[in-house]
Amino acid sequence: MNPRFSDPNNHVPEASPADEWGDLKTTPCVSPVEAVSILPPRRTAATRPTAAAVGAQTGLPIDSHLTLADASEVPVRLEVQEITGDVIRLEQMEPAPRKAPRQFTFHERPVQEHRDVKTRGESAVLGFAMRHPTLWILGAGVGVVAIVIAALMLLPSINAPNAPRVDSEGPLSRVIIDEKIDSVEAMNQLLTKQPEAMQIFRGYSTATYADDILPLIRDGGAFQETMRKNWKPLALPKQWAPATDSTWTVLELGGQACGLLEGSFPDQSKFAAYFTNKGDRLMLDWKATAAFGTATFGQLEKGRGDPGEIRGVISSSDFYSTTWPEADYQSFRLIAPDGEIAIWCYARRDEPTNAVISQHFRKGEIIDEVKSSQKITLRLERGPAESMPNQWLIGEMLHIDWVSP
Repeated sequence: MNPRFSDPNNHVPEASPADEWGDLKTTPCVSPVEAVSILPPRRTAATRPTAAAVGAQTGLPIDSHLTLADASEVPVRLEVQEITGDVIRLEQMEPAPRKAPRQFTFHERPVQEHRDVKTRGESAVLGFAMRHPTLWILGAGVGVVAIVIAALMLLPSINAPNAPRVDSEGPLSRVIIDEKIDSVEAMNQLLTKQPEAMQIFRGYSTATYADDILPLIRDGGAFQETMRKNWKPLALPKQWAPATDSTWTVLELGGQACGLLEGSFPDQSKFAAYFTNKGDRLMLDWKATAAFGTATFGQLEKGRGDPGEIRGVISSSDFYSTTWPEADYQSFRLIAPDGEIAIWCYARRDEPTNAVISQHFRKGEIIDEVKSSQKITLRLERGPAESMPNQWLIGEMLHIDWVSP
Protein backbone atom coordinates (compact mmCIF):
# COMPACT_ATOMS: atom_id res chain seq x y z
CA MET A 1 0.00 0.00 0.00
CA ASN A 2 1.05 3.55 -0.53
CA PRO A 3 1.11 5.25 2.81
CA ARG A 4 1.09 8.69 1.22
CA PHE A 5 -2.20 8.23 -0.61
CA SER A 6 -4.75 10.78 0.50
CA ASP A 7 -8.37 11.18 -0.47
CA PRO A 8 -9.29 14.82 -0.93
CA ASN A 9 -12.89 14.11 0.05
CA ASN A 10 -12.09 11.96 3.09
CA HIS A 11 -9.03 13.17 5.01
CA VAL A 12 -7.51 10.69 7.38
CA PRO A 13 -5.86 12.25 10.39
CA GLU A 14 -2.16 11.81 10.70
CA ALA A 15 -0.91 9.21 13.20
CA SER A 16 0.76 10.47 16.33
CA PRO A 17 2.99 8.72 18.93
CA ALA A 18 0.23 8.91 21.46
CA ASP A 19 -2.08 6.76 19.25
CA GLU A 20 -2.55 3.26 20.58
CA TRP A 21 -3.38 0.36 18.21
CA GLY A 22 -3.55 -2.34 20.82
CA ASP A 23 -6.65 -1.08 22.60
CA LEU A 24 -8.86 -3.21 20.43
CA LYS A 25 -7.87 -6.42 22.30
CA THR A 26 -9.55 -5.15 25.44
CA THR A 27 -12.78 -4.41 23.64
CA PRO A 28 -15.13 -7.19 24.59
CA CYS A 29 -17.64 -6.47 21.77
CA VAL A 30 -15.36 -7.28 18.80
CA SER A 31 -16.59 -10.31 16.90
CA PRO A 32 -14.26 -12.94 15.31
CA VAL A 33 -15.21 -11.76 11.84
CA GLU A 34 -14.32 -8.17 12.67
CA ALA A 35 -11.01 -9.35 14.10
CA VAL A 36 -10.04 -10.93 10.78
CA SER A 37 -10.45 -7.62 8.90
CA ILE A 38 -8.32 -5.58 11.28
CA LEU A 39 -5.37 -4.00 9.42
CA PRO A 40 -1.82 -4.57 10.66
CA PRO A 41 0.04 -1.78 12.45
CA ARG A 42 1.43 0.91 10.25
CA ARG A 43 5.06 0.64 9.36
CA THR A 44 7.64 3.25 9.60
CA ALA A 45 10.34 3.96 7.03
CA ALA A 46 12.84 2.01 9.09
CA THR A 47 10.77 -1.16 9.16
CA ARG A 48 9.97 -1.29 5.35
CA PRO A 49 11.65 -4.16 3.45
CA THR A 50 14.26 -3.33 0.91
CA ALA A 51 14.01 -4.14 -2.85
CA ALA A 52 16.68 -6.86 -2.52
CA ALA A 53 14.72 -8.57 0.24
CA VAL A 54 11.52 -8.43 -1.79
CA GLY A 55 13.26 -9.80 -4.93
CA ALA A 56 14.68 -12.73 -2.96
CA GLN A 57 11.21 -13.96 -2.10
CA THR A 58 9.42 -16.24 -4.46
CA GLY A 59 5.98 -14.79 -4.18
CA LEU A 60 3.19 -13.56 -1.99
CA PRO A 61 2.48 -16.11 0.78
CA ILE A 62 -1.18 -16.18 1.73
CA ASP A 63 -2.33 -18.66 4.33
CA SER A 64 -5.85 -19.80 3.77
CA HIS A 65 -6.16 -21.34 7.27
CA LEU A 66 -6.98 -18.43 9.48
CA THR A 67 -7.27 -18.90 13.28
CA LEU A 68 -9.86 -16.81 14.92
CA ALA A 69 -8.74 -15.32 18.19
CA ASP A 70 -10.72 -15.42 21.33
CA ALA A 71 -12.07 -12.27 22.74
CA SER A 72 -9.67 -12.54 25.67
CA GLU A 73 -6.67 -13.07 23.43
CA VAL A 74 -4.87 -10.83 20.93
CA PRO A 75 -6.73 -10.97 17.54
CA VAL A 76 -5.00 -12.59 14.55
CA ARG A 77 -4.29 -10.06 11.84
CA LEU A 78 -4.09 -10.67 8.05
CA GLU A 79 -0.50 -10.63 6.89
CA VAL A 80 -0.09 -8.46 3.78
CA GLN A 81 3.02 -8.52 1.62
CA GLU A 82 3.73 -5.19 -0.06
CA ILE A 83 4.69 -5.27 -3.80
CA THR A 84 7.30 -2.65 -4.59
CA GLY A 85 7.02 -2.87 -8.43
CA ASP A 86 10.51 -4.25 -9.12
CA VAL A 87 10.51 -6.88 -11.90
CA ILE A 88 12.79 -9.85 -11.94
CA ARG A 89 14.26 -10.14 -15.45
CA LEU A 90 15.68 -13.35 -16.82
CA GLU A 91 19.16 -13.11 -18.19
CA GLN A 92 19.93 -14.56 -21.65
CA MET A 93 21.62 -17.86 -21.32
CA GLU A 94 23.69 -17.73 -24.55
CA PRO A 95 24.91 -14.57 -26.29
CA ALA A 96 23.64 -13.83 -29.88
CA PRO A 97 26.04 -14.98 -32.60
CA ARG A 98 28.09 -12.31 -34.28
CA LYS A 99 27.37 -11.44 -37.90
CA ALA A 100 29.98 -12.61 -40.33
CA PRO A 101 31.41 -9.83 -42.54
CA ARG A 102 30.51 -9.94 -46.29
CA GLN A 103 33.18 -11.45 -48.46
CA PHE A 104 33.93 -9.85 -51.88
CA THR A 105 35.73 -11.66 -54.67
CA PHE A 106 36.89 -9.84 -57.81
CA HIS A 107 36.50 -11.70 -61.13
CA GLU A 108 38.08 -10.28 -64.24
CA ARG A 109 35.97 -10.07 -67.44
CA PRO A 110 36.99 -12.75 -69.96
CA VAL A 111 38.67 -11.52 -73.09
CA GLN A 112 36.20 -11.53 -76.06
CA GLU A 113 37.27 -13.20 -79.24
CA HIS A 114 37.64 -10.73 -82.11
CA ARG A 115 35.22 -11.43 -84.96
CA ASP A 116 35.17 -10.03 -88.44
CA VAL A 117 32.02 -7.92 -89.13
CA LYS A 118 31.85 -9.38 -92.61
CA THR A 119 31.46 -12.92 -91.30
CA ARG A 120 28.21 -14.53 -92.42
CA GLY A 121 26.21 -17.10 -90.52
CA GLU A 122 25.07 -17.57 -86.98
CA SER A 123 26.81 -15.51 -84.32
CA ALA A 124 28.45 -16.94 -81.22
CA VAL A 125 25.77 -15.55 -78.91
CA LEU A 126 22.24 -16.61 -79.83
CA GLY A 127 20.04 -13.60 -80.65
CA PHE A 128 22.95 -11.19 -81.25
CA ALA A 129 22.11 -9.08 -84.33
CA MET A 130 24.87 -8.68 -86.86
CA ARG A 131 25.65 -5.16 -87.96
CA HIS A 132 25.43 -4.47 -91.68
CA PRO A 133 28.20 -2.44 -93.17
CA THR A 134 27.47 1.08 -94.34
CA LEU A 135 28.39 0.17 -97.91
CA TRP A 136 25.68 -2.48 -98.02
CA ILE A 137 23.03 0.00 -96.79
CA LEU A 138 24.04 2.55 -99.42
CA GLY A 139 23.83 -0.12 -102.10
CA ALA A 140 20.32 -1.08 -101.06
CA GLY A 141 19.21 2.58 -101.19
CA VAL A 142 20.62 3.02 -104.67
CA GLY A 143 18.79 -0.14 -105.79
CA VAL A 144 15.45 1.14 -104.52
CA VAL A 145 15.93 4.48 -106.30
CA ALA A 146 16.79 2.65 -109.52
CA ILE A 147 13.59 0.57 -109.31
CA VAL A 148 11.45 3.70 -108.81
CA ILE A 149 13.07 5.45 -111.78
CA ALA A 150 12.56 2.39 -113.97
CA ALA A 151 8.88 2.25 -113.02
CA LEU A 152 8.43 5.91 -113.93
CA MET A 153 10.11 5.34 -117.27
CA LEU A 154 7.75 2.43 -118.00
CA LEU A 155 4.65 4.42 -117.02
CA PRO A 156 4.12 6.02 -120.48
CA SER A 157 4.18 2.64 -122.17
CA ILE A 158 1.66 1.30 -119.64
CA ASN A 159 -0.70 4.23 -120.30
CA ALA A 160 -0.19 4.12 -124.05
CA PRO A 161 -3.48 2.26 -124.75
CA ASN A 162 -5.44 5.01 -122.97
CA ALA A 163 -3.56 7.90 -124.56
CA PRO A 164 -4.91 9.74 -127.63
CA ARG A 165 -3.78 8.13 -130.84
CA VAL A 166 -1.35 10.10 -132.96
CA ASP A 167 -1.52 9.28 -136.65
CA SER A 168 0.24 10.66 -139.71
CA GLU A 169 -2.03 13.68 -139.82
CA GLY A 170 -0.74 14.92 -136.47
CA PRO A 171 -3.21 17.74 -135.69
CA LEU A 172 -6.04 15.23 -135.12
CA SER A 173 -4.84 14.39 -131.60
CA ARG A 174 -4.58 18.06 -130.72
CA VAL A 175 -8.15 18.59 -131.91
CA ILE A 176 -9.45 15.79 -129.67
CA ILE A 177 -7.66 17.22 -126.64
CA ASP A 178 -8.87 20.74 -127.41
CA GLU A 179 -12.44 19.50 -127.67
CA LYS A 180 -12.20 17.87 -124.24
CA ILE A 181 -10.76 21.05 -122.74
CA ASP A 182 -13.52 23.14 -124.31
CA SER A 183 -16.15 20.75 -122.99
CA VAL A 184 -14.78 20.97 -119.45
CA GLU A 185 -14.69 24.76 -119.58
CA ALA A 186 -18.26 24.86 -120.87
CA MET A 187 -19.43 22.62 -118.02
CA ASN A 188 -17.67 24.82 -115.48
CA GLN A 189 -19.45 27.86 -116.89
CA LEU A 190 -22.83 26.15 -116.51
CA LEU A 191 -22.30 25.31 -112.85
CA THR A 192 -23.13 28.85 -111.70
CA LYS A 193 -26.03 29.52 -114.07
CA GLN A 194 -28.92 27.96 -112.17
CA PRO A 195 -30.55 31.35 -111.29
CA GLU A 196 -30.42 32.38 -114.96
CA ALA A 197 -31.90 29.04 -116.04
CA MET A 198 -34.77 29.45 -113.56
CA GLN A 199 -35.60 32.91 -114.96
CA ILE A 200 -35.55 31.64 -118.56
CA PHE A 201 -37.80 28.70 -117.75
CA ARG A 202 -40.19 30.96 -115.86
CA GLY A 203 -40.56 33.17 -118.95
CA TYR A 204 -41.04 30.10 -121.15
CA SER A 205 -43.70 28.55 -118.85
CA THR A 206 -45.78 31.73 -118.41
CA ALA A 207 -45.63 32.88 -122.07
CA THR A 208 -48.85 33.17 -124.07
CA TYR A 209 -47.52 33.22 -127.65
CA ALA A 210 -44.75 31.34 -129.38
CA ASP A 211 -43.12 34.53 -130.62
CA ASP A 212 -42.61 35.62 -127.01
CA ILE A 213 -40.27 32.72 -126.29
CA LEU A 214 -38.30 32.63 -129.56
CA PRO A 215 -35.51 34.84 -128.12
CA LEU A 216 -35.11 32.34 -125.26
CA ILE A 217 -34.91 29.26 -127.49
CA ARG A 218 -31.77 27.72 -128.92
CA ASP A 219 -31.87 28.11 -132.74
CA GLY A 220 -35.37 29.47 -132.41
CA GLY A 221 -35.21 31.33 -135.70
CA ALA A 222 -34.42 28.13 -137.62
CA PHE A 223 -37.64 26.34 -136.72
CA GLN A 224 -39.96 29.13 -135.68
CA GLU A 225 -42.66 27.78 -137.99
CA THR A 226 -42.42 24.40 -136.29
CA MET A 227 -42.78 26.03 -132.88
CA ARG A 228 -45.78 28.10 -133.94
CA LYS A 229 -47.41 24.91 -135.19
CA ASN A 230 -46.57 22.59 -132.29
CA TRP A 231 -45.97 24.75 -129.21
CA LYS A 232 -48.84 25.16 -126.75
CA PRO A 233 -48.87 27.55 -123.77
CA LEU A 234 -48.72 25.98 -120.33
CA ALA A 235 -51.35 28.40 -118.94
CA LEU A 236 -49.42 29.17 -115.76
CA PRO A 237 -49.95 32.43 -113.84
CA LYS A 238 -47.45 35.22 -114.45
CA GLN A 239 -46.22 35.16 -110.85
CA TRP A 240 -45.25 31.49 -111.01
CA ALA A 241 -41.55 30.62 -110.77
CA PRO A 242 -39.62 27.37 -110.29
CA ALA A 243 -39.09 26.44 -106.67
CA THR A 244 -35.77 27.33 -105.12
CA ASP A 245 -35.15 23.64 -104.34
CA SER A 246 -35.25 22.70 -108.02
CA THR A 247 -32.37 20.46 -109.05
CA TRP A 248 -29.65 21.81 -111.34
CA THR A 249 -27.40 19.21 -113.00
CA VAL A 250 -24.54 19.80 -115.43
CA LEU A 251 -23.76 16.91 -117.79
CA GLU A 252 -22.38 16.13 -121.21
CA LEU A 253 -24.89 15.00 -123.83
CA GLY A 254 -24.27 14.52 -127.52
CA GLY A 255 -20.67 15.71 -127.12
CA GLN A 256 -21.64 19.07 -125.58
CA ALA A 257 -22.15 20.49 -122.11
CA CYS A 258 -25.76 20.83 -121.00
CA GLY A 259 -27.62 21.96 -117.93
CA LEU A 260 -30.72 20.15 -116.68
CA LEU A 261 -33.26 21.92 -114.44
CA GLU A 262 -35.74 19.55 -112.77
CA GLY A 263 -38.72 20.42 -110.58
CA SER A 264 -42.51 20.40 -110.34
CA PHE A 265 -45.38 22.48 -111.72
CA PRO A 266 -48.20 23.70 -109.46
CA ASP A 267 -50.22 20.57 -110.31
CA GLN A 268 -47.28 18.44 -109.04
CA SER A 269 -46.41 17.24 -112.55
CA LYS A 270 -42.67 17.03 -113.21
CA PHE A 271 -40.65 19.09 -115.66
CA ALA A 272 -37.14 18.69 -117.07
CA ALA A 273 -35.72 21.73 -118.90
CA TYR A 274 -32.49 21.46 -120.93
CA PHE A 275 -30.12 24.42 -121.42
CA THR A 276 -26.99 24.99 -123.49
CA ASN A 277 -24.55 27.84 -123.86
CA LYS A 278 -24.47 29.85 -127.04
CA GLY A 279 -21.41 32.00 -126.62
CA ASP A 280 -21.79 33.44 -123.13
CA ARG A 281 -25.57 33.33 -123.22
CA LEU A 282 -27.69 30.56 -121.75
CA MET A 283 -30.39 29.23 -124.10
CA LEU A 284 -33.31 26.81 -123.62
CA ASP A 285 -33.26 23.67 -125.80
CA TRP A 286 -36.94 23.53 -126.67
CA LYS A 287 -36.92 20.20 -128.55
CA ALA A 288 -35.27 18.41 -125.64
CA THR A 289 -37.43 20.18 -123.02
CA ALA A 290 -40.70 19.44 -124.83
CA ALA A 291 -39.50 16.00 -126.05
CA PHE A 292 -40.52 17.13 -129.52
CA GLY A 293 -41.36 14.49 -132.12
CA THR A 294 -42.56 14.77 -135.68
CA ALA A 295 -45.32 12.33 -134.71
CA THR A 296 -47.05 11.55 -131.45
CA PHE A 297 -46.92 8.12 -129.91
CA GLY A 298 -50.66 7.90 -130.35
CA GLN A 299 -50.11 8.16 -134.08
CA LEU A 300 -47.18 5.74 -134.07
CA GLU A 301 -49.23 3.17 -132.15
CA LYS A 302 -51.70 3.15 -135.03
CA GLY A 303 -48.98 3.02 -137.65
CA ARG A 304 -49.44 6.65 -138.79
CA GLY A 305 -47.52 9.91 -138.57
CA ASP A 306 -44.14 11.23 -139.65
CA PRO A 307 -41.45 9.11 -137.91
CA GLY A 308 -38.54 11.33 -139.02
CA GLU A 309 -37.60 12.55 -135.50
CA ILE A 310 -38.98 10.65 -132.53
CA ARG A 311 -37.88 11.13 -128.88
CA GLY A 312 -38.57 8.49 -126.31
CA VAL A 313 -37.12 6.09 -123.73
CA ILE A 314 -35.75 2.86 -125.21
CA SER A 315 -35.09 -0.45 -123.48
CA SER A 316 -34.07 -3.93 -124.57
CA SER A 317 -36.82 -6.44 -125.33
CA ASP A 318 -37.32 -10.06 -126.41
CA PHE A 319 -40.55 -9.74 -128.41
CA TYR A 320 -40.11 -11.47 -131.78
CA SER A 321 -42.36 -12.94 -134.43
CA THR A 322 -42.13 -14.62 -137.84
CA THR A 323 -42.10 -11.16 -139.39
CA TRP A 324 -39.37 -10.00 -137.02
CA PRO A 325 -37.20 -13.11 -136.38
CA GLU A 326 -34.61 -12.99 -133.62
CA ALA A 327 -31.91 -14.22 -135.96
CA ASP A 328 -32.20 -11.07 -138.10
CA TYR A 329 -33.42 -8.37 -135.70
CA GLN A 330 -32.79 -7.01 -132.22
CA SER A 331 -35.98 -6.09 -130.42
CA PHE A 332 -36.42 -2.84 -128.44
CA ARG A 333 -39.28 -1.19 -126.60
CA LEU A 334 -39.76 2.56 -127.10
CA ILE A 335 -41.86 4.39 -124.49
CA ALA A 336 -43.37 7.86 -124.88
CA PRO A 337 -41.80 10.67 -122.79
CA ASP A 338 -44.91 10.79 -120.59
CA GLY A 339 -44.77 7.01 -120.10
CA GLU A 340 -48.31 6.39 -121.35
CA ILE A 341 -47.77 4.60 -124.70
CA ALA A 342 -45.16 2.14 -125.91
CA ILE A 343 -44.32 0.78 -129.36
CA TRP A 344 -41.96 -1.96 -130.62
CA CYS A 345 -38.86 -1.07 -132.59
CA TYR A 346 -36.41 -3.41 -134.35
CA ALA A 347 -32.85 -2.93 -135.54
CA ARG A 348 -31.12 -5.18 -138.05
CA ARG A 349 -28.36 -7.11 -136.32
CA ASP A 350 -25.86 -6.62 -139.16
CA GLU A 351 -26.15 -2.80 -139.16
CA PRO A 352 -24.10 -0.30 -137.08
CA THR A 353 -27.28 1.17 -135.59
CA ASN A 354 -27.89 -2.02 -133.62
CA ALA A 355 -24.32 -2.05 -132.28
CA VAL A 356 -24.50 1.60 -131.16
CA ILE A 357 -27.81 1.17 -129.36
CA SER A 358 -27.06 -2.24 -127.84
CA GLN A 359 -23.81 -1.10 -126.26
CA HIS A 360 -25.80 0.96 -123.75
CA PHE A 361 -27.42 -2.21 -122.41
CA ARG A 362 -24.30 -4.33 -121.97
CA LYS A 363 -22.22 -4.90 -118.85
CA GLY A 364 -19.19 -2.66 -118.55
CA GLU A 365 -15.66 -3.92 -118.03
CA ILE A 366 -15.31 -2.00 -114.76
CA ILE A 367 -18.90 -1.46 -113.59
CA ASP A 368 -20.86 -4.68 -113.80
CA GLU A 369 -24.24 -3.01 -114.30
CA VAL A 370 -26.77 -2.99 -117.13
CA LYS A 371 -28.89 0.06 -117.93
CA SER A 372 -32.57 -0.67 -117.98
CA SER A 373 -33.49 2.28 -120.19
CA GLN A 374 -31.98 5.20 -122.09
CA LYS A 375 -33.35 8.44 -123.54
CA ILE A 376 -32.86 8.44 -127.31
CA THR A 377 -33.82 10.23 -130.52
CA LEU A 378 -34.56 7.96 -133.53
CA ARG A 379 -35.65 8.06 -137.14
CA LEU A 380 -38.13 5.26 -137.68
CA GLU A 381 -39.31 3.48 -140.82
CA ARG A 382 -42.26 1.31 -141.68
CA GLY A 383 -41.61 -2.43 -141.44
CA PRO A 384 -42.80 -5.27 -143.65
CA ALA A 385 -46.42 -5.33 -144.70
CA GLU A 386 -47.13 -8.26 -142.38
CA SER A 387 -45.99 -6.33 -139.27
CA MET A 388 -48.39 -4.92 -136.69
CA PRO A 389 -49.16 -1.14 -136.70
CA ASN A 390 -47.15 -0.54 -133.51
CA GLN A 391 -44.03 -2.29 -134.85
CA TRP A 392 -41.41 -0.03 -136.47
CA LEU A 393 -37.97 -0.45 -137.99
CA ILE A 394 -35.17 1.75 -136.65
CA GLY A 395 -33.77 3.49 -139.69
CA GLU A 396 -31.19 5.63 -137.85
CA MET A 397 -30.18 6.63 -134.37
CA LEU A 398 -30.02 10.43 -134.50
CA HIS A 399 -28.40 10.86 -131.06
CA ILE A 400 -28.43 9.55 -127.54
CA ASP A 401 -30.71 11.49 -125.19
CA TRP A 402 -32.98 14.29 -126.39
CA VAL A 403 -30.53 17.20 -126.76
CA SER A 404 -29.60 17.95 -130.36
CA PRO A 405 -25.86 18.10 -131.15
